[in-house]
Amino acid sequence: MKSNYLRRKQLFFTALASTTMLSLFGCSNKELSSSNNSNIDILDTTLSNEDMNGSLTLSQEEEVNEESFKLLIDYSSENGKDWRVTDTKYLYISIKTKDLPENKEVYIDNIHTDTFIVSTNAHFDGIIQDTMDDRVHNAMMLGFPISNDNSYYGCNIIEGQNSEFMEGWSYGINGNNNGSFATKRHLESDFLSSGVYANRIASVIDLIIVNKDTNEMRPVSVPTEILVRVNNRITFLEERDKEEVYVTYEYDMYGNKMEIEVMPKGIERKRELD
Repeated sequence: MKSNYLRRKQLFFTALASTTMLSLFGCSNKELSSSNNSNIDILDTTLSNEDMNGSLTLSQEEEVNEESFKLLIDYSSENGKDWRVTDTKYLYISIKTKDLPENKEVYIDNIHTDTFIVSTNAHFDGIIQDTMDDRVHNAMMLGFPISNDNSYYGCNIIEGQNSEFMEGWSYGINGNNNGSFATKRHLESDFLSSGVYANRIASVIDLIIVNKDTNEMRPVSVPTEILVRVNNRITFLEERDKEEVYVTYEYDMYGNKMEIEVMPKGIERKRELD
């Protein structure tokens, strides 16, 4: 169930892609990613959709196979406009049921979540950044119990650059065919200039559904995914006219950058740029 706001956001990304396509093909022969992310809900850190607490929020309603009830899933992040590829990020998820019949009980057996980078450059699109599993760590419970009034609440801590991610990214940059690559940390601007514009967070929620009338248990998996736009502004310390200044650039979805602001080094620059 998508809000009108999310539909407007999708139209925005379609328009942005159309306006930049000509300039892209005029100056580059990079293969474009064929991934279709137009139907995925978006947490956008680059626009003003923050609540009064400064966190980003998004709600979904997902069908459950062969069941009359649904899952209500709420995502939130305190990172807000500080969501960056290279930083550790916190994504919170709350799950409960909607219209659960009285003769059914629902338990979450496991939640598996993969976080990928999303790029318009096919060479980098889909590189996995982090993975997480959450399940009950004892034999006394079927899983995390949820209902119309009782929610599961979890936190996914997404690493910025672990060793596997650095290796995968370095392999993409070097394009080696012999399996050798140099592992090193990269700057946020390395990702933005390579067309990285979001994280795709894909989860599979494994349920155990109990029919209280027959004691029958039924396993069902429910997929869900969202996109989180990364902060697309970076500030550099540059020398201009023999003076050091702070220069802030904004990157589009294809790695092109545009100068937004120049401030003298002696003036404390703002952390957030409106």
